[in-house]
Amino acid sequence: MFIVLLSCVFIAVMYLETIKKGMPIKRWLILAGLLGPVAWCFFNLHYRRALVRNVGIKACIWRP
Repeated sequence: MFIVLLSCVFIAVMYLETIKKGMPIKRWLILAGLLGPVAWCFFNLHYRRALVRNVGIKACIWRP
């Protein structure tokens, strides 16, 4: 029961983050439901790699 509740919470949190950062929603919601908190680490890693790939390694990135 606790695992189901935790998965629902992480699905909601991941939904808000994917909307905020402009990432694909379905993929990350499914991963959040299956992996829980581990999906958060993967999401941040994927977002950072996509950002560096698009902007460049030596660029100055300002994020509020």
